[in-house]
Amino acid sequence: MRIRKEVQAIIFDRQDGEKVLLIKKFDLLDKTHYWRLVKGGIEGSETDEEALKREIFEEVGLRNVQVVRKVYEYRYYFPADTGHHVSVYLVQGDIRETPVLADEETREVIEVKWFDVEEAKKRLHFDNEKESLRKVYG
Repeated sequence: MRIRKEVQAIIFDRQDGEKVLLIKKFDLLDKTHYWRLVKGGIEGSETDEEALKREIFEEVGLRNVQVVRKVYEYRYYFPADTGHHVSVYLVQGDIRETPVLADEETREVIEVKWFDVEEAKKRLHFDNEKESLRKVYG
């Protein structure tokens, strides 16, 4: 079985810790868009922090972020021969920094929005991502 190591970010606003950044991203399996946390694979010899910052920049164009701490870890298997090991980190962001999406031909993310924590919990589709928020905000 192939193992893919990934990092995921719970990006909160440093001015108002009760705001969380979500992205609306296309899901290949379900052929629809879901609200998600930023997530991506670790490349080469990257550290988790380096991978987080790269993924955040690639998906939403934010540079003014600071990794705070690891808050959760989960695994899932998809397709059947690939195990995904995901480390979730709390990341401080700044609501005043304007997100920038990739050009339409290369982007998977179609929308970026700050939500109150309770609204974010309702909007997230995947249980592991909801659990990640619960680990931080109860």
